[in-house]
Amino acid sequence: RHRRWREQENELNMADEIIRVLYLDDEEPNLFSFKAAFRREFEVHTCDEPHKAVRLLDEHEFHVVLSDQRMPRISGVEFFELIMPDHPDISRILVTGYADTDAVVDAINKGQVYRFVSKPWNEEELRGVIRAGYELNRSRVQNAAQGTEVLATLQALGAEVDRLSGVLSNGGTDVLGQVVNDLEAMKMKIQEEHTRYARFFGHSSS
Repeated sequence: RHRRWREQENELNMADEIIRVLYLDDEEPNLFSFKAAFRREFEVHTCDEPHKAVRLLDEHEFHVVLSDQRMPRISGVEFFELIMPDHPDISRILVTGYADTDAVVDAINKGQVYRFVSKPWNEEELRGVIRAGYELNRSRVQNAAQGTEVLATLQALGAEVDRLSGVLSNGGTDVLGQVVNDLEAMKMKIQEEHTRYARFFGHSSS
């Protein structure tokens, strides 16, 4: 019941949260068009240099980052490779021309790119892609938090097993009843965690 309440709270937070988007492109008219199209719906940040984009990513929490594929100093795919280690949960969207198809497919297969959008982009289509990218980002963050919580609980159960082993080794028959009761409580706790663990993996694989 508590878990379901927390999931509903996360859904409400997602509904109220402003989607923060970063768009990297070396051509200023593209940045201007993007901001003009989406600034009323999203919190839009734009930049024309990869090093500026990296700084913004370090200073702000973004849900979605878009990058042009063909830029003078670095490609969009290379930029995503650069930021992935420090920002693995951000949804990465590549804006590209038809001639870059092979590079895009390779990047998607490697998990570097969530989606790609062809130039010239369609405003309604791109809006949907950004919203879907936001939902993916929130799902990744939530799953990571749940996984950390599950692992912490399992570590605590392991410590409890060690404690009970020590009690049995050092105590006599008078402590046997206490250990049996503790083991029964642990059994119930493990069953609860097994259920949570299964739900966690079922949710993260969907």
